[in-house]
Amino acid sequence: MNFTPEYSVVVPVFNSEKTLGELCTRIETTFKKINASYEIVLVNDCSNDGSWNAIRDLKQKFGEQITAIHLRGNFGQHKALLCGFQFAQGEYIVTIDDDLQFFPEDIELLIQKAKATSADLVYGVYESERQHSPVRKWGSNFVGFIFHKFGNTVGQGSSFKIIHHTVIDKIKDYNHSFTFVDEILSWHTTKIEWQEVRHAARREGASGYSLTKLVFLSFNLIFAYTTIPLRFMTWFGLASFWICLVFVLYFIYMKIFWGASLGFTALIVSIFMSTGLILFSLGIIGEYLNRLFALQHKKPPYLIQEILK
Repeated sequence: MNFTPEYSVVVPVFNSEKTLGELCTRIETTFKKINASYEIVLVNDCSNDGSWNAIRDLKQKFGEQITAIHLRGNFGQHKALLCGFQFAQGEYIVTIDDDLQFFPEDIELLIQKAKATSADLVYGVYESERQHSPVRKWGSNFVGFIFHKFGNTVGQGSSFKIIHHTVIDKIKDYNHSFTFVDEILSWHTTKIEWQEVRHAARREGASGYSLTKLVFLSFNLIFAYTTIPLRFMTWFGLASFWICLVFVLYFIYMKIFWGASLGFTALIVSIFMSTGLILFSLGIIGEYLNRLFALQHKKPPYLIQEILK
């Protein structure tokens, strides 16, 4: 690319061949309206439809305005974003989904908010018009609650946001087996604002976040970015200790003062409780060790198959 744009729009692409053309055209119209230079970085997360062919056609149409990256496998939305950040050259970087549920025209609102407040990060939020399925809403709310209460993420986030390049520069080399962009961004800035934007119903295809995927996403987020399981293990172990102590004292009292025959019941209860607690604790420790093992191997977060610049 022979110019440095003011804005970079990074779009993770997965099975969206029918919406990409309109998305890019509306992005172009938006930046022409505000008379600003821009680029679009399309990261194809190994779609299994004709998305890559559609991206090739858009590259022919828009020329140097578009940078296209084709990943070798399906690495997920957040790793695709991380890949796109490597190629984004703008002073501000906008991220937006490929399904047209967010309005590209509202990029102007994010820009105005970022400049008016000097924020490093502005999220486009849509509480009054959320058009996701009930499962998706529940999953998003649950993840947001966990990270608001126990992580570093501040308030409500979304995949539609604008980020200053100084923050992006700090996270480009992030290398972890599991990536959650919003949590990483919150490590590097507290200058965060929110702007209400519009949100439309999905016109093509279905969301890639099924109930099963949302459950596993929540599981991975908790283990990758919080110490909640370790804290739970500590408090659960302490509670179990006191419960067992009460039972022990009760059995001793019954034996001494009432001559009760305890038999094997007390022994079996104690063994099962302590064994279950130990196995549960080892499982939690194993999850953290598994992540340390993956991190030690320095496995790249994504692999690029082809780049069109």
